[in-house]
Amino acid sequence: MLPDLKTSAGFDALREVGYGFNNFDRPQNFKMQAEIVDLAIKSAGSLTAEPGIVIDTAYLVLDSLLNAPRGFEFFSRFPKEEVIQFCRLAVASREQQLPLPVVCPVCPDFTHGLGYQLNDGIDTSGELILANLDPLLGFFSKRSFGIQIDIHLADVEMFDQKVFEFSGETQEEFLAKTNRTIEKMRDVIQSLGLKEVVTVGSMMGIMATSNFSYLNRKATNVDGIKREKTSKKIRKTHEALVQERLRLSTAIGTIAETDYSEIATEELADYSTYGDFINGQAVILSSDARSAVPAYNFLRTGHDEKTINPTIYLKKVKEKGGDLYTY
Repeated sequence: MLPDLKTSAGFDALREVGYGFNNFDRPQNFKMQAEIVDLAIKSAGSLTAEPGIVIDTAYLVLDSLLNAPRGFEFFSRFPKEEVIQFCRLAVASREQQLPLPVVCPVCPDFTHGLGYQLNDGIDTSGELILANLDPLLGFFSKRSFGIQIDIHLADVEMFDQKVFEFSGETQEEFLAKTNRTIEKMRDVIQSLGLKEVVTVGSMMGIMATSNFSYLNRKATNVDGIKREKTSKKIRKTHEALVQERLRLSTAIGTIAETDYSEIATEELADYSTYGDFINGQAVILSSDARSAVPAYNFLRTGHDEKTINPTIYLKKVKEKGGDLYTY
């Protein structure tokens, strides 16, 4: 069984098998991590009688907390709720001998500094995902979990009025450019030899195939975000996203802060709607706006009929020579 992170003996046992504790680390400094690992053991144990699956799942959660690949943050927004659902997915994956499903929403190729100019290349969020596929695959395979990664290009942004207005595109031009982005991402995946485990598709097309009413659900979520802005959690998320987008933009004189406020509301609704679409049936890997990540779940927590989405955030890592996301 997994060594107990709450005891010195368990802590030493984990150090001996390669976890990077330093000489000054003590069990009391890892109370939160110990509670989450204990939750993972109990969650996996309630789902399967196979001790090997329970141990591998618990170790995978422990790795996500203490030994994640550089730049990856696992379950950082709603850790307990996300870990419970993650364990359900992991156990089902091993019992059914199917890969663990991972989905990656990525932005169209916007140049934010030029007033949301739309290009037909690969956006920073897409570049970051493509550059880190091998570390992610290696992380899961270390614990004998295969994964299937489905990248969804967020062409649904053509329905975001402010973004669409500032991009100056017609719907036909927008879709032509996003389709070229999809093809370019597929070319990179093929060149990496990963086309058997990684797919790229249109988010709008995938939702339509699933008979998911994106526009209706998003309208409901926009209303929910506006109505619940008195909630400290939602208000702080909205404010942080506005400031994050302003920092990323060099077109402050082009797009007013009030417009960014509207864009942020629409963007949070996009995240919430995508969370509704996934509905806990996959792990969400997000590499775009850090501030918006809670929105995959923040209209879901406290609602019994909605399943929490386990989330992973992938951030740019600074190296001496620049950002680490080239391929």
